[in-house]
Amino acid sequence: MLFKGWIILGLTAALVTGCSTDSSDNKEKKQTQQEEPNESAKNEEVKGFDDSPQAPDDSDLTEKNKTFEDADGIITLKQIAQVNEEKQTGPLSLKIADVKVLHYKPSVDLIDFFHGFTHHEVEFPYVRVNVVLKNTSKETVHFAPVSELKTNQGETVTWEEDFYLENLNGDLKPGEEKVGSLGFIIDETDPEKLKEITLKSSEVIDSKKKKIADSLSFKIEF
Repeated sequence: MLFKGWIILGLTAALVTGCSTDSSDNKEKKQTQQEEPNESAKNEEVKGFDDSPQAPDDSDLTEKNKTFEDADGIITLKQIAQVNEEKQTGPLSLKIADVKVLHYKPSVDLIDFFHGFTHHEVEFPYVRVNVVLKNTSKETVHFAPVSELKTNQGETVTWEEDFYLENLNGDLKPGEEKVGSLGFIIDETDPEKLKEITLKSSEVIDSKKKKIADSLSFKIEF
């Protein structure tokens, strides 16, 4: 009877230990599962504004006059504005995340690409605008986040001169969100003396080419 009692006691202890281990494992697994979505969301946020095939990656350039070089060429940060301003017009929400002004010396193989954008294709300044836009309606709308860019030195460029080519202009389906960048060469502006840029969106147009909301305007100060 004593031997049988020890067996029962041993089995009970093993069972308790097993439950405790399972509970601990489940707790750790649950914590890992809870952490993973947050890390994934963080990575999605970081990856929102991608590197362009037409320009070097400027994501680490946050200090004026710092330079970065890769296979696409050499860029130097001249101005930066952390905007994070969001506005709504009709069903369209537009956020300007940040704006950078960079001096660019493209690699030799990219010079031909810039022939169509500037006569100073060997080196030039440009503006990168990071945007988030969303159609909150149940209808498809047509919209351009930056239809016009003006500098305080009198230069104006339009949506047609965007060289990032991320297809941010055009139709947005119901509930669709677009995240990306636009790049505009400003070869008649001195980036060192640039104090202000005004960004103007297009009007919001419906599928019948009818205006349903006004354009938006953002004043960016450096």
